[in-house]
Amino acid sequence: MTLKYFGTDGIRGRALHPPLGLAEVARWGQAWGEVARSKGITTLILGWDPRISSAPMAQAFVQGLGDFHTIILGMVPTPAVAWLTQQTPQSWGVMLSASHNPPEDNGIKGFNGQGEKLTENEESALESAFEKADVPDSTMPLLHAEHGPMGRYLQHLGSVELPDDFPIAVDCAHGATAPFAPMALRGNISWIGVPANGDRINVDVGSTHLGALQKAVKAAKAELGVAFDGDGDRCLLVDSEGQLVDGDQMLWLLVQDRLDAGEEVPGVVGTVMTNGALASALTERGVAFVRTPVGDKFLLRELRARGWDLAAEASGHLIQKRSGPSGDGLATAIAVLRALKRRPADQRWSWRFKPWPLRLTNLQALERIPVAQCAALSETARSLETEHGNSLRLVIRWSGTEPKLRLMAEAKTEALLAEAMNRLEAAARKDLEL
Repeated sequence: MTLKYFGTDGIRGRALHPPLGLAEVARWGQAWGEVARSKGITTLILGWDPRISSAPMAQAFVQGLGDFHTIILGMVPTPAVAWLTQQTPQSWGVMLSASHNPPEDNGIKGFNGQGEKLTENEESALESAFEKADVPDSTMPLLHAEHGPMGRYLQHLGSVELPDDFPIAVDCAHGATAPFAPMALRGNISWIGVPANGDRINVDVGSTHLGALQKAVKAAKAELGVAFDGDGDRCLLVDSEGQLVDGDQMLWLLVQDRLDAGEEVPGVVGTVMTNGALASALTERGVAFVRTPVGDKFLLRELRARGWDLAAEASGHLIQKRSGPSGDGLATAIAVLRALKRRPADQRWSWRFKPWPLRLTNLQALERIPVAQCAALSETARSLETEHGNSLRLVIRWSGTEPKLRLMAEAKTEALLAEAMNRLEAAARKDLEL
């Protein structure tokens, strides 16, 4: 199904510009109300991240909703919206956020009654309703946040108390976790990326800019660093040397922690981007592993279909169904820190697998050309896979939110990886006329 506005993570673009100008956001509100009513939904749960554009967009969205019961959470992490939607009968959730994007962007994410991303059919219905919507001029409503629901979410999450001899650094990306992370993570902590700041969200901080955290870890002589993104649905670590501990590694830690505690782990879910070394390590421990397309909605659907609990993307989206219906940075940090706390200090990092060499290149294009229509790229990929078999794995896809072609190769040797990426990039540049 081809959608005009929705990507892999909702609607995203330049804030206050079409299709996210205030007039359009009001129309999105009207569309959401119309489609939600048709599905028997009686309550909408609304939250947003700290971007300067978020509060006025929330007002416009509620203006478009009109007479619809709405629980206003205010500035909260995305996973709070997802969890509270799951806990509230006959509800849908909406989060205004552009996640890890810069401050000038924003977006709209939707959640169904299970707290999971809307289906493509529901997104298509919203697009159709949006195209027909015509919101009359009216005064922007004043929004008053309800704090009780967020308190229930934080109580559900719990917390982790670290001893003084386990110092850490935490980067909240000037985002939605900034007011709440100190309630969940306690101990000898150096904080950066605080407070929440709409002008500075994700600017040289957070899970997509780890340099600031790496410096903070070394300055504080910390055991590790934790980085969230702007809306708090992902989490990454760096160790005491500043080396990245990604979603694949954290998933492997949690699997081992559960197995060592005598829990059954029938299987876990990753994506086409998951490192092959993780799949191999899981197999050795007797844990099944399956891949999905990139996007947490695909991970969630696979978990539901199989009745499993754990899934992750290397980028830091880690899902624990027992903790909530979505990727949750705070829940991830709590679980990982608890697992590390249980390990002897001299074995704190000995559990990691050695990743197979992997390289990801993003090519900015003027327009999306379907990969199947990229003749040189398609032929090069086929040739490489024929020549090298299981020693090489390729993933070629367009970004779900930007006109960027993502080329990924994973190989058993650095030499093979370099050869594959050089050939792929040359072919892609030819097709895209770059």
